[in-house]
Amino acid sequence: MSIQYTYQVIKVDEEARCMEVVYSAEGHPTMHIGARLPYAGETLEEIIAMYSPVAYWEERQRQVLLPTVGATGTINPAGVVPDVQTSAPVAIVTSLV
Repeated sequence: MSIQYTYQVIKVDEEARCMEVVYSAEGHPTMHIGARLPYAGETLEEIIAMYSPVAYWEERQRQVLLPTVGATGTINPAGVVPDVQTSAPVAIVTSLV
């Protein structure tokens, strides 16, 4: 899903190297977001896109599933063994002196 939005830079603080941007999209709450200033070689639009609230807006549109109050369970991650690859030998410490 993609949301079309508009933006407006309403404050720039050169000393703090940041700006305040207002993002708006039809059907979504207006967001005031602090963002860093673009560095040399970057465009304003790249920074605007980097800090855009599109993911937040999309998340708010998703249906949620409500858990039952008092629900309990057990999570046992011990059965998951990560695939570790190394080029150096691994030393196993069995005791500390």
